[in-house]
Amino acid sequence: MSWLPKYGLLLFGLTLANYFLGLLIDKSEHRKKLFLTIAISINLGCLCFFKYTNLLLDSIWQGLRGLLHVTGMSTAPFANTPMFDILLPLGISFFAFEFIHYVVDVYKGSSPMRNFIDFALFGAFFPSQIAGPIKRFQDFSKQLIHPAVFNKQEFNDGLVLILQGLFKKVCLGDTLAQLVVDPGYANPAALGTLDAWIVFFAFTFQVFFDFSGYTDIGRGSALLFGYRVPENFNLPFLSANFLEIWRRWHISLSTWLRDYLYFPLGGSHCSVWAQRRNLFLTMALGGLWHGAAWHYIFFGCIQGVILAVTRDWQKYTDKHPTLSRMKLSAWWHWSAVAATFWTWTVLLVIFRAPSVTHAFSMYAKAFSSSPAGEITTTLMTSTLPATLCLYGLYCITCALSNRAVEKGEALPAMAHGIATVWKQSVPARAIAYAAMAIVILAFAPGQVQPFIYFQF
Repeated sequence: MSWLPKYGLLLFGLTLANYFLGLLIDKSEHRKKLFLTIAISINLGCLCFFKYTNLLLDSIWQGLRGLLHVTGMSTAPFANTPMFDILLPLGISFFAFEFIHYVVDVYKGSSPMRNFIDFALFGAFFPSQIAGPIKRFQDFSKQLIHPAVFNKQEFNDGLVLILQGLFKKVCLGDTLAQLVVDPGYANPAALGTLDAWIVFFAFTFQVFFDFSGYTDIGRGSALLFGYRVPENFNLPFLSANFLEIWRRWHISLSTWLRDYLYFPLGGSHCSVWAQRRNLFLTMALGGLWHGAAWHYIFFGCIQGVILAVTRDWQKYTDKHPTLSRMKLSAWWHWSAVAATFWTWTVLLVIFRAPSVTHAFSMYAKAFSSSPAGEITTTLMTSTLPATLCLYGLYCITCALSNRAVEKGEALPAMAHGIATVWKQSVPARAIAYAAMAIVILAFAPGQVQPFIYFQF
């Protein structure tokens, strides 16, 4: 994925096209659907050309080679797959979905954005343009109509979010990648059984720290300018099933797929088999959205199957009084949370591996009985465990403080004192920000990696 000057013209062209098509959809009496079709075709056409052209060519050529091989004919004419030198524009998967949401909602009756500058800001708002969250124009336009005045608390919250995101990305995500994930996936043959499982769980946390860290940085940057963008994560690893995890993980994409793909396909207002089909197609296309490779599609298909099975299981247990009572117990809930987290971790191997074949070679190591390799030793002798403990302590402190505030309880004396100094003392906040920056620099690995979701 890259950013070139000509891709700035692409974004400007799409912004211009969607702006005028939105106005035409709103004004037209009899051609609304025509203008909507044109708008969706333009957005999807650009996305598919830049992202999926080479996947389509490779799939066609592989199919032709397979057909010729089966029929006994020479595959020489199709030995080399033609590939276009296409660089994926930075953020196109996100702003294309935002533009589609805009024209569809205008078609459904929402008032369009009539000020072109405001609409251009919606399309090119830098804190969320590159890797989300996927904004809704109704929420964003309200903030333009009623611009926020400078708020010290929001400014401080924004700085904290940025530093928190940098810590999660640089100190945790990048360290996991360099010490464990990248070496493990680069050479599965060298992995022992314990190594493979460490790599699996390490990637689960890497992608969470990487993506949620970017979201924190984006949300914090937006707050510095007085804007709010939607949250993208809500404690996903505490989910008790896959329906819940997709309500907590990459929330803006999940809700987009629900509103603009699952519901138009029929949603839940159809037969049981049609509901299963809708879930399967939605998640398969969601997998394809992540990248032009078959392992992403396979990952999405498996997610669709699991979501359908989960929904059927919930309906089954709800009809049985004994199972319904068991579901209310703590041991059932936490067993479901553990099983969901374990299954999610295992399936993410398909997401991370460069191919399905590579993923199964990783699974073979995990379910073998090989002795531990270098990764286990490297992890135990690194600063990563201490860094994770530091972050865990920070999360527990924040959670307990938030819980006390929500219940109207008094904070512990020490926490209350810190909060008072934080609100009233500018030097104290400056020292705290500097300390957080020093911690990030101290625990940062030697090489900072690009955000995972920049490639999508």
